[in-house]
Amino acid sequence: MAGMNHSKKRDFVQQMTQTLEKEKQQLAEKGFDATQRLGSLTTKNKELINAENDQQEALAKAKEATSMALEKLDTAYTEASETLDLLAGLLGKNNELVKRIRTYRK
Repeated sequence: MAGMNHSKKRDFVQQMTQTLEKEKQQLAEKGFDATQRLGSLTTKNKELINAENDQQEALAKAKEATSMALEKLDTAYTEASETLDLLAGLLGKNNELVKRIRTYRK
């Protein structure tokens, strides 16, 4: 089980559920009532699907939040750079304050 990836585990659950459903009569003839196990696996599979859908939504929201954060960072950085250019224009590019601010980008 440790060597199986998520996709294979998911497929196994679905295949087992389908097999139990298909072979329910044959199993009953051998003394195994698959009804309870089938119900449990069906419920767990539905929960799995819902959890994976929630995960996909969370990933999409995280991507969107990352994109927004990077956009805000670029906007703030641009304004900070423009401010440095303004100070260099006012004070001169060789001014000590301007030189010190330029070292912040290194």
